[in-house]
Amino acid sequence: MSARKLVADKLLWESLGRWKRSSPELDRIQFLKTVPFFNELSHRQLKTVSDTVLERAYETHELIFEEGQPGAALFLILDGKVAVEMCRENHTTTLAILEKGAFFGEMALLNEAPRSANARSLERTYSLALYRNDLSQLIQRDPQTACQIYRALASMIGDRLRSTNELMETETSTDKV
Repeated sequence: MSARKLVADKLLWESLGRWKRSSPELDRIQFLKTVPFFNELSHRQLKTVSDTVLERAYETHELIFEEGQPGAALFLILDGKVAVEMCRENHTTTLAILEKGAFFGEMALLNEAPRSANARSLERTYSLALYRNDLSQLIQRDPQTACQIYRALASMIGDRLRSTNELMETETSTDKV
């Protein structure tokens, strides 16, 4: 093999190595693809969402949002752990412990109703936030993407409502016995 061919091969493989390396943007897009709200979006649409969401780190035990605050954003956990809690009469009930890949606060994408619980990081947590105002602006810029996100949101809320109804029916049946 000639020296020229060796140099050309080396340059090609170096260039491919750089091309294959992961970037923060590609990592974020890959992460978004795993989230139910976004898993049906194309790569172009995921890039649009990636450019729209805001990233933030929370220290251990830092409040992400507090019960009673107006809802403003959906949160996606990139890394870390979050507790969703309700406080009543000096007693805190943990409703859920969420980890990497989970999301919470999705109702805030629909309206400004007050948060029904607290969300608090249990360890250093990195999250992405999709704000309702940004999603509303996305309707103007890319209505198809926004529509797909809202459709996924509606489907997810419908599933949760059905599950809650089934749970209530089971509880009611048990109470009658």
